[in-house]
Amino acid sequence: MRRTLWLAATLVLFAATLGLTGWPDFKDLAHQREWNVTRAETAEEALAGVQVSVREAHASVIEGGADRALLHLRVDLQGTPEAAAAWVDCRASLRGADGKTWLPLTSYFIRGAIKILASDGKDNGNCSLAAVSGTGPATFDEIYRIPASALDNLTLHVSGYGTRPAALAFEIEPTVRVFKAE
Repeated sequence: MRRTLWLAATLVLFAATLGLTGWPDFKDLAHQREWNVTRAETAEEALAGVQVSVREAHASVIEGGADRALLHLRVDLQGTPEAAAAWVDCRASLRGADGKTWLPLTSYFIRGAIKILASDGKDNGNCSLAAVSGTGPATFDEIYRIPASALDNLTLHVSGYGTRPAALAFEIEPTVRVFKAE
């Protein structure tokens, strides 16, 4: 009987220790995953006090080349500085119909492609919530390297560390420019 009580007490203490030490890890995991995704009906939607709108989507494909495309997205964020600060960071990821996820390219060398693909020839930089001032929209540009075959069915997920597991999802239909290989 005593052994059973000791065994039960050990199991209870073990479970309590796992729960107490694992709780911060679980909370961190919850802030890294987008489990509560809201599909945007239009190109503009709000999340946690910040208005997110997709302004442009342009893709470039090389004719007869590999199954690769560069996709440029221009997104506006608008809200109060307090709401933007609550987001902590900004994540804009692409999802394909098959569940694959693509994150934006962040290399300085790829930023020149944005100037080619953007309608105004400007690069507004990566997503930065520090630019959200409350007086007008803050614009940012992201560029992705994805399979050209995935261009037909893409979804842009936008979230912040402070908003996750909640996120916004926008259907993306880019205009495609085909470049001829020489």
